[in-house]
Amino acid sequence: MTKLYYLFLLFIGLTFSNISNAHVTQSSVTKLSILSNGQFSITLQADLLHVLQQNIINKKQNDEELINQLQSMRLTEQIKLLLKTKNYIKSNTFIRFDKQRVMINSLQGPTVNEVKKLINSPAGNQGYPITYVGTGSLPIEFKSVTVQLPDLLGSTLLSVAKPNRIFVNQGVESQSINLSQSPLTINQLPSNVFTALTYAYQGFIHIIPKGLDHILFVLALFLLTAKFSTLLWQVSAFTLAHTITLALGIFGIVNISASIVEPLIALSIAYVAIENIYAEQLRKWRIVVIFVFGLLHGLGFASVLLELGLAPSQYLISLIAFNVGVEIAQITVLLIALLCLYRFQKKSWYRQRIIQPFSVLIALVALYWFFERIV
Repeated sequence: MTKLYYLFLLFIGLTFSNISNAHVTQSSVTKLSILSNGQFSITLQADLLHVLQQNIINKKQNDEELINQLQSMRLTEQIKLLLKTKNYIKSNTFIRFDKQRVMINSLQGPTVNEVKKLINSPAGNQGYPITYVGTGSLPIEFKSVTVQLPDLLGSTLLSVAKPNRIFVNQGVESQSINLSQSPLTINQLPSNVFTALTYAYQGFIHIIPKGLDHILFVLALFLLTAKFSTLLWQVSAFTLAHTITLALGIFGIVNISASIVEPLIALSIAYVAIENIYAEQLRKWRIVVIFVFGLLHGLGFASVLLELGLAPSQYLISLIAFNVGVEIAQITVLLIALLCLYRFQKKSWYRQRIIQPFSVLIALVALYWFFERIV
């Protein structure tokens, strides 16, 4: 076999390398409040293990190892660790009003007792959430503000004064937020181009690298489809379906709990993969099945987009751009798979050596996700 086959194996290996983290976001939440007394407050919420893993403790440890290490620390070590983390966050949080940097005067973080109580309890849907609250003095006059947060917080959802949210990429200063009409409100929105690029980027990274379940679904579709034109019809049906439920979910017309949607998404992947194992060729009704499964995946996309937030008065641009980013990522996955395997698709052994083994792997991972998500 050629190097392209081994490239496909590498692509599959990277996809399977983080199977337990499929469809998981690592966004923290930050709120900057402009107060009427000449002060500002900033609240930073993040996952304890993510914060410590990024900058303080050995990055190679998994969550269970981190918890064990925290629990085994002496009291003085825990105090030093929390103090080090708080000081790092304080010194690496940059708030600028009209490009003038304003310091955080004080920053309060979780206590040792709070952390102990947290790590001795089961992780919730948001992991082990911790909160830091800082305060400082405002300049006499200002029209805009930018915020840059410590890299250990990861990518962050930022709201200023009231819940008009934008996305701040890890280690990158946010866009300028105009405050000229009132110190308590934000009235100038990002440009259409900036909004489109931002949400398209978020749609893309939701698939590559974060959406491992969606990647496997697209690969499962690819494996049994010999003709690229047929594959395009299937992907088009999938796109139409998830666009419908993405829009319905965003605007609150359809609201189904993620605890129901996510296991069903896993089952949809397993179904397509298992069908690949036994079906000699595509059946005509498979496109209908794909459409139904696309409706499920669209609800999954909606939950992510709701977490990011839509730009006010630019809902349509945000929605379309996010969907475009998703489609570009899906097409990227298909092109990589096609580039690696197109030479082998007409071989007599293609089904036995390629379709069935990889479909078995995809089915097993999807079933693992299903049981993990219902538990």
